[in-house]
Amino acid sequence: MNDWKDLLAGKFADELKNVEQENTDNGEAQETSASKQKTALRIEYDKKGRKGKPVTLVTLFYGDEDELKRLTKLLQKKLGTGGSHCFNSEEPFDGQILLQGDCRQKAGEILRNEGYKTKVI
Repeated sequence: MNDWKDLLAGKFADELKNVEQENTDNGEAQETSASKQKTALRIEYDKKGRKGKPVTLVTLFYGDEDELKRLTKLLQKKLGTGGSHCFNSEEPFDGQILLQGDCRQKAGEILRNEGYKTKVI
């Protein structure tokens, strides 16, 4: 005969396994997003497809949209240039900040002061 303690232990054991599995899945997702943020932001010069106008591209940003907006506004304000950002778009443009003009060195300094690793190309 099974008494009520055995029945409850069996029922809650399955639920505890499901909860533990969800926690490990969430932990893996957090680890991958944290590892992506450790990659250096790539700062590059480009003028292809823009009728010869120079732009500075900040790519390889892996974070949330609010942080991307904040960084774009900060760079625009401190550099005195126009620009834009792309979030949740197609793969080559996702997490990209576009700044008008060639301002790679200054943008790199500002981002390093904000605590990001940078690679100027």
